[in-house]
Amino acid sequence: MTIGLPTPSTPPRSSSRSAQSVVVLALMILVAGGAAAAWWLTARKPAPPAAPRSAAISDTAARAPVATRILVRVVNGTGVRGLARRATTVLRDFGYDVVEYDSERDATRATTQIVVHTGHREWATRVQRALGTGALEERPDSLRYVDLTVILGRDWQPPAEPFRP
Repeated sequence: MTIGLPTPSTPPRSSSRSAQSVVVLALMILVAGGAAAAWWLTARKPAPPAAPRSAAISDTAARAPVATRILVRVVNGTGVRGLARRATTVLRDFGYDVVEYDSERDATRATTQIVVHTGHREWATRVQRALGTGALEERPDSLRYVDLTVILGRDWQPPAEPFRP
C-alpha cells in the first residue's frame, strides 16, 4: 500500500509546451510576412513619370470648339493594326466628329500629317495638340466631305487604352 498521492503511469502533458509551439509558429509567420513585405517594397520600382504627349481631355485648346462640328478622317499610315481606331477614340473624346477611319496598305510613315481641306488651320492646330504630334499641311479640296485628314505616322504614341466593357 502506498501512502500519499498515487503516481501516474505516464506523466501529464505539459500545457506550457503547446503554448511555446503556438508562440514559435506565430513568430515564424510574422517574420515571413515581414520579409515578404520588405521584398515587395524594394522590388517595386515605380515607373518614371512619362512626359504627357497628348493633351488632357480638359484642355480647352485641344478640344473642338463649342457648337462647331469638325469632320475628320483618320488614316493609319504606320503599318501597326488598330491605330486608326485608337486615334478615332482619342479625337472623339476631344469632341471631333471622326466620320471615317482607314489604313494605308503597305505604308510606314515616320511622321504624322494633318491635312487641312477647308482652310481652318486653327482646327488643325487643335487636333495637333490633342494628338500631341503632327505636321500641318494645307491642301484645299472643296470636293472632300471632311474638314481635316489625319494621316498617322510612327511618331504618334496612343495613350493607354481604358477598359471599355
